[in-house]
Amino acid sequence: MDGDNNPTLPLAFDLVWMAAIVLWLLLVGVAWVSIVRTSHRRRGAAFWWCLLVLLMPIIGALIWFVARPRISDTDQRTSS
Repeated sequence: MDGDNNPTLPLAFDLVWMAAIVLWLLLVGVAWVSIVRTSHRRRGAAFWWCLLVLLMPIIGALIWFVARPRISDTDQRTSS
């Protein structure tokens, strides 16, 4: 019997789980970069957002992308 082939779990199952893990890490990484690059009005806000994403990775990242502060048109015109 071949040691590399697991008879109870097909290869597709392993590939789906690996893809899910990679997408999860990508979502958390993008959320953290977005949190750090956003200017926050209150001190410590970035810390709490990063902690939320760390403790609740998928839900916390989705909450961040929905509730993050948006750049208004006047802020974009003054920054360029």
